[in-house]
Amino acid sequence: MPVRSRHPFFIKNFCVVSLFLCRWICGIRWKVEGLENVPDKACVVASNHQSPWETFFVQMLISPQSTVIKKELFSVPFFGWAFKRLNPIAIDRKERRSAMQQVMDKGKVCLDDDYGVVIFPEGTRHHWPEVGRFTRGAATLAQHANVPVLPIAHDAGRFWPTFTLKKTPGEITVRIGPVIDSQNKPIDQLTSEVRDWVVANHP
Repeated sequence: MPVRSRHPFFIKNFCVVSLFLCRWICGIRWKVEGLENVPDKACVVASNHQSPWETFFVQMLISPQSTVIKKELFSVPFFGWAFKRLNPIAIDRKERRSAMQQVMDKGKVCLDDDYGVVIFPEGTRHHWPEVGRFTRGAATLAQHANVPVLPIAHDAGRFWPTFTLKKTPGEITVRIGPVIDSQNKPIDQLTSEVRDWVVANHP
């Protein structure tokens, strides 16, 4: 199967089934505001990071896509082995300089090929309702590839915390913002604009 078809066929369908099973078994529903803001062209997607839930959701939202992940995920049986075949950008977070260069190089190739690139700029998950510091990776890649940033804010950690197996029935709110232009801005300014939107619209 061509690489471009693997994501919608395998990962997107897997995530659709997983989230609907979660809804049926755990009672975790969701509503999405701002779907009309998702562009037709490839962009960098920047979401806050609280829960495994949003990693499933963004796979449904943008397809095909390449996600920036830590390379340790490749060792996860079945999931990691399959994910490795789907053109992810796997980085070693201990090697920050080489990791950033890899995001720039491979991310631009993906965006030029009309793949969306998903980045969680906090780098690691945070407890709801905290929004952590954003790294410069999403803004730097967007400017390097001359594409906008699509900001996403959600409260998935309220119902599916990352640090426990317990899940609470309820309705996750996902807010998708208008794309933020990346050109002719200092990287720190663009990073702040994206984070400020996420903080201001965090449910």
